[in-house]
Amino acid sequence: MRLTIISVFILFLISTMSAQQFSTMIDSENIAWLRDYTIKTVDGEEFKADKLSSFSVTNGRLKSFSFKTEDGVKHKFKADQIVELRARLTKVAKAATISDNATKGIKSAVTTDYAGIVAENLVRFNSVVYNKKNEKKALLQLINYGFDQKLKVYPDPNSESGTTSIDGMVVSGGQIRTYFVVKGDESFTIDKKSYKKLYETIFSDCDAMKVDHKSISIENMSKDILKYNQFCN
Repeated sequence: MRLTIISVFILFLISTMSAQQFSTMIDSENIAWLRDYTIKTVDGEEFKADKLSSFSVTNGRLKSFSFKTEDGVKHKFKADQIVELRARLTKVAKAATISDNATKGIKSAVTTDYAGIVAENLVRFNSVVYNKKNEKKALLQLINYGFDQKLKVYPDPNSESGTTSIDGMVVSGGQIRTYFVVKGDESFTIDKKSYKKLYETIFSDCDAMKVDHKSISIENMSKDILKYNQFCN
């Protein structure tokens, strides 16, 4: 009975969350505001750095970067040499990285360290093959960091996405029009028109995700992913 009550409560929280719950996309201007880096390489090395000395970004793709460690040694890496990069976004309101309603709702519903991720304004980039044909790889921002256990969502690196910034800081925006979603070995490019078509393909392995086709909307994608994490094996 206890599990049933908890499940119903979680479903209620999911149903009442606002539509926009993904992190705002960090554009090339705003990477300069990231601090306290943890960088993991494909060779198993881990580095700590206060900030990046330089970086190369094209349309949301972090292709290469350099930094100095505390001992003054400079390091430079390309995306295919990195597994993940984590950092903290400074001097930007919490609302700029994720909506307040989403924060309240998911804090209550998720038992991971998501609340800490939001509170600390943590940002994560993963090394992702975004073009299988040419095996192109880049560091892409994980915009569902904290509820990414089964599906990982990134801004589509092949699509322009808008942001609004003041004095180099994102205050609103990261208006992501197209998403790049990774599920295991599969990947999907999703926009407003394609989400309904791809919904059943992505969530077909879980009965809990069966819904009226008319109710499927890309505005609910973050809620759908949260529900999938909670109720599907």
